[in-house]
Parts: sequence; C-alpha cells; structure tokens
Amino acid sequence: MKRNRTLAKIIGISLLSLSLAFGPGSASVPAAESPTATVGVRDLRLFLNSFVSLGEGHIGSALRGLRVISLTEEAKSGEWQRMRGLLAEFGKSGIKAATVWFVRPDGSYYTAEKGATDQNLRERPYFPKLMAGEDVMGELVVSKSTGRRTAVVAVPVKKEGKVVGAVGASLSVVEISRMLDQEMGLPQNIFFYALDKQGQTALHRISTLLFAYPSDMGSKSLAKTVDVMLSTPEGEVTYDFYGERSVVFRKSPLTGWVFAVGIVTGRPGRPGADPPPALLHLQNGIAAELDKLDRDLAGVAAAMSGKDIAAAGRRKMFEELCGSYPYAVDCALVDRNGKIAIVEPAGYREYEGRDISGQEQVVRLRKTGKPVLSNVFRSVEGFDAVDLEHPVFSGGEFEGSVSVLIRPESLFAYVLEPLLRGGPVEAFAMQTNGRILYDQDRAEVGRMLFEDPMYKPFPQLVAVGTMICREKTGSGSYEFRQAGSGRMVTKDAYWTTIGLHGTDWRLVVMHVRPQEEAVWGEGISETDPAAALKALANDDGLKKACGRGDDAAVGALLRRFYAEHPGPYSVQWLDADGVNRYGYPEENSLINYDMKGSKVDSAGPMLRALSGEKESAFVSPLVEGKTGAFLMEPVYNGREYLGMVYTIVLKK
Repeated sequence: MKRNRTLAKIIGISLLSLSLAFGPGSASVPAAESPTATVGVRDLRLFLNSFVSLGEGHIGSALRGLRVISLTEEAKSGEWQRMRGLLAEFGKSGIKAATVWFVRPDGSYYTAEKGATDQNLRERPYFPKLMAGEDVMGELVVSKSTGRRTAVVAVPVKKEGKVVGAVGASLSVVEISRMLDQEMGLPQNIFFYALDKQGQTALHRISTLLFAYPSDMGSKSLAKTVDVMLSTPEGEVTYDFYGERSVVFRKSPLTGWVFAVGIVTGRPGRPGADPPPALLHLQNGIAAELDKLDRDLAGVAAAMSGKDIAAAGRRKMFEELCGSYPYAVDCALVDRNGKIAIVEPAGYREYEGRDISGQEQVVRLRKTGKPVLSNVFRSVEGFDAVDLEHPVFSGGEFEGSVSVLIRPESLFAYVLEPLLRGGPVEAFAMQTNGRILYDQDRAEVGRMLFEDPMYKPFPQLVAVGTMICREKTGSGSYEFRQAGSGRMVTKDAYWTTIGLHGTDWRLVVMHVRPQEEAVWGEGISETDPAAALKALANDDGLKKACGRGDDAAVGALLRRFYAEHPGPYSVQWLDADGVNRYGYPEENSLINYDMKGSKVDSAGPMLRALSGEKESAFVSPLVEGKTGAFLMEPVYNGREYLGMVYTIVLKK
C-alpha cells in the first residue's frame, strides 16, 4: 500500500504540473487571422511569454517528479528491481521522455525500457555534478540508449547524506518542440527556438535545426547576436539568416536557456535573389525531359482505352516506350485492381500479377483519377525508384493505369551531366524531406540530409537544406568539402522547384565562392591588365605548350600568371577549335568545354573574337551567376594560330 501511495503521489505531481503548463488557458497567445497576419513587437513578447511558460513548465514538471522519486525508499535502496516500476510509470505520466533512468556512482545505468545497459555515463560532462549532489537541468546530449536528441534532467539520490546514484529523464527535444508548436498555435511566419548556455539549439520549431550551433551557420550577424543573447537577460535583436529577422528573447532562470521568438522581416542580400544562368539551363533541361516522358506515357494510356486493356499486341507498346528512355527501368500496365498485368522489358515479367494497389501513388491515382508522380519508394522489383503513372479510362470508367518506373539518379544524370560537364558549377536534386535524389558524387545518392551522420559536422549545410525544403526558390551559402580536393570551401547555392502532377523536387546548383572577389583598378594591382595579358600571349613557353596541346604546362603558366597579377576572377585558354581547354582557378573556369553549340551567354562573343583572331573586350553574364568583364588576346606560334588566352574580372 505504501508503494502505491508513493506512486500515485509521483504521477499526481507530474500530471498536475503538466496540466498547469499545458492546460486550457495556461498561456494565452495572440490570435492571428492568417499565417501572414501583421505581428508587432508586443505580439512577439506575448508569444515569448507563452513559449517560456510552456517550455519551462514541461521541464520543471519532470524535475519535480524526479525529486519526489529521489526521496523514496525504493530509489534510496539502490536496487533496480525495487525502483523500476516507479520510473516506468513516471515515464508514462505525460513527460516527453526518450528514456527514464537510474545511474550508479560508477557510471553504469539502467533504463525503464531495457533494464541494465552495457554502457556508462562517467564521461558525460554532467556526471561529476550529479555525483557531487547537484541537480542537472537541460544538458543537451544524444541518448546512449536511444540515439535520440535529448535534454537531460536528473536529480541525485542520497542516503544518509551520501550520493548513492541519480534518477534522470532524457527528454526528447524533438517531441517537446513539436508539442510546443501545437500548443502555441503560432502563425506560419513566426519561429521559436531556445539556446543552451553554450549557444547550442535546444528547442526549435524546425526540428532539423536542433542541436546545431547558430554561430556556426555562416551568418556573421547571427553569430554576433548569439553572443549578445547569451550575455544579456532579455532584449530585442535583429540579424540576417536567410532573411532579416526580428527577435525578442529572455533567459530562463530554471534551465539557463535563452528562449527566443521572432519573425522574418526581409529577404537576404547574399548570395543574391537572381538565379544563375546555369540553374535555368538545368531546370529547363529536366522540365523538357519530364514533359516529353509524360506526353509519351499519356499517349500509351490513350491507346490502352478499351475493355480488354491487356489484349495481345499491346505488350510491344510498353517495350518501345521503355526502350526510348535510358533511365526507365520498366514500363507496366496495371489493371483496375492494382495488379501488374503487363511489364516490359522481358527481364521483369516475373513481376506480372504482383499486387501494387497499396503503393501511395497508385492509391492517389485511383482516388483522383489523375496522373501522378511518386517520390522515392521501394518497388516490388527490389530497388528504390520513382513512378510516373497515367490512368486508363474506357467509356468514362476507370480501367487501370500505365506506369514507367525510373531510377531518379539516372534521370538526372542523363539530363544534367552533359550540361554540367566542364563547367564551374555543381548540382544536386532533393526531395522535400531531405532525401538526395541525385548528386555528382554517387556516394551521396539516397542519403537523408537531416539524418545521415555524413552531414552532421556541417550545420550550415543542414540549415540551408532546411530552407531548400521549405521554400520553392531561394539562395544560401554553406561550408563543405570541395569535390576532388577535400578542402573546406564556402559554396553559394541557388535552388528552384521541378516536378510533375503535384510532386515537387528541388534542383540546386552550387559554386565555390572565390576567396578574393577583386577587381583590377581598385588598388589591387598597378599592372595594366591588357599589357599583362599580351605579355602572357607572347610568352614562348605558353606558345610551345599550346602548340603541342600540353594542358598541364599551359595550366602551370596560367597559375603563375594568376599569382603574379592579383585581380582576375580567372585566366583561361580557348583553343583555335573553340574548346575552352583549361583555366585557373578551376572552380571559376571552363575545362575542356566546347563553346560551339553552347548556350552560355559568353559563347557568342567569345567565338566571334576567336574567329576574328584579334584582341577583344566585352562584358557578359557568367554561367555561375556573376557578371564578368572579358579581355581576350590571340596566341600565335609563328604563323600558327593557337586560339586565345583571356581573363575575366568580376563587375561589381
């Protein structure tokens, strides 16, 4: 009876605390007529009051419940079997706990879910504090037993003045953030977050930003603001992070966390709102390919109209359709019951008769009667794919559908890589849940941006990825390893949306930001750029290297020129056949890129200068999204014309 009374008391305290924190009328927030309703500083302060009250209420309720448990005879006994029931019931009392646990002075510990674990907490930074008899409040850790992102709340257990262990709850910050979002009912243009004492994100409306350090996300103004927020009890700040943001904040006396609520008030100024030509070229290429495939599949669907949609002779249509697209794995006819009636090529006929009626895109097609494009799913054929389907009708009645199964990485590679080859930009495609559909580094295809350990060391990339998923178009920057060299570089990214039939994918292009965006004539170099380039064109070493087509030797001379004449964005060689053979730095250059037939803006004036065999100067947009001033000089070895060397200087 004594144990039951103790248990009821613990659960009662927890539920009472939670009802006070989350019950009706516990924290009033200003009503918003719409997600874009006008919000002032006073409204933000009301939102902040709600956020602090609800957030501290949940964490405080966990602390109070653990303090009660720490005083029980069961906990003081140090015997796991005696206290396990108390901790298990506490975990079910309404707190958002990833796990509830008891730790011994040697660091070994038990969880209510698993009992004894084979792990140890001695190396946790908060462990010495617990063993010294102090409470732990809001320490951010990845749980050893669950792998989830948690905030630790723990209380020492003392017997006769000696610490015999500690009871704790690892609270899921994802679940708490989600609960707070639901309870507060904020307009969509409002965001909230909390930072721990080290400036790490403890709570956030966008779960992918949890545990990130805002000071490391690439915004200098945000980094400075974090310092202000951590050192000030409360206040108002403004900073730029993919848009100008106004924020009110307050430090919590309970956890020491800084709670903040804000609103986006303006668009970012860097890297820029205008998409680079490369993104438009790639977008148009993918859109044209998807439209062509969609029209052809619609034609097959129309030809299938009739009562006996699996009639003899129709198999050839699927064989021809699939053979027309190198990225198509198989093409199929699905009957009205959701079973595969025909599939081509022949290697996939074993899947005829399979029931795919439960697949999301099939359900959606049958519900709407309209064409569908799926996101990635695991196909019955045993691989990850996307599915484009069109319904088949006869006399107004639904008879089934026609399908083409696609490996998305093959689709994007087929369209994009010829356009990217030799250029200064990279590209990837992503679903709006963060799954990588295509990347030039094949090892990244299929990874989840917000979950994969590969991306955890790059919080700026995760932050930009979050914006990419939330917004159809935009731009941002982040630090990541440069392909090939592995060195850390800053990449400017621009994205847009592609897709069909209501399914959206994001297409992103990136360019390595130049370390120096210098301009000749701004005190950087006293050298006359035209004279310097003419001297390079007349260099005997360059003439000989170009004459024998020695790209390595030409590259060494261009690198030397670049080092000796600060200012150019790049220096490059266009051979007499119209192939841009080499340039330095490579990330700002076209490498083995045939200008003939190219759609880049600079191709026309460059080819005209090449055919004229005379020095030329002009201004043109660059494929990576900047504007450059071109200066071109012909190269001769005797009477042999070897093409042009040229420099590009960025226009400010």
